[in-house]
Amino acid sequence: MTGNGRLTFVAGLVVGLALAVGAPWLASGAVPGGSAAAQAAPPAEVAAQQIDPGAPLSLAEARAIIDGAIGRARARNQRMGVAVLDEGGHVISQDRMDGAAFNQVQYATGKAFAAVMQRQKTADLATLLDTRPDRYYGIMGMYPGQVYLVQGGQPLTVSGRVVGAAGVAGLPQGEDDQAVEAGIAAWRPMRAGAGQ
Repeated sequence: MTGNGRLTFVAGLVVGLALAVGAPWLASGAVPGGSAAAQAAPPAEVAAQQIDPGAPLSLAEARAIIDGAIGRARARNQRMGVAVLDEGGHVISQDRMDGAAFNQVQYATGKAFAAVMQRQKTADLATLLDTRPDRYYGIMGMYPGQVYLVQGGQPLTVSGRVVGAAGVAGLPQGEDDQAVEAGIAAWRPMRAGAGQ
């Protein structure tokens, strides 16, 4: 047996002996003397309820945003369409309330798409028509038929990172953004840093 072979054999014996006499920390990779809290994983049922701040926007989160926005409209006896998109501008979920016009979901999706692509509220983007018409028409030309540059679309952020966008259409002027805000408020408890 060569020198390296003997060393490997002896190391294997030491690890095997340590495991046999009750050093389970070797198998787990934990450091002896480390705190129990640092070594213990959260119970499975708790871990399953936590959303990783770096994870994509989930369907459950999109539904919470939609339900929060619809709850606000319903409390005021209003009707609207609402859409939630992921960070790439793809629809996660959308709804049209009973009695809302058929095109409201399309408008809501266009607002959300503009908000996620430009990383800005559509209320701010709408002002470009007066302040920067070159940029306004540039956005319209880059995404023909996909963007709707009026208030009611907002990016969804987690600790400053855009993870998607929400859009609402069909409410009285100025209230679409308030409905989106209600949806964001319903989403905040689901993920650390949501809405920030």
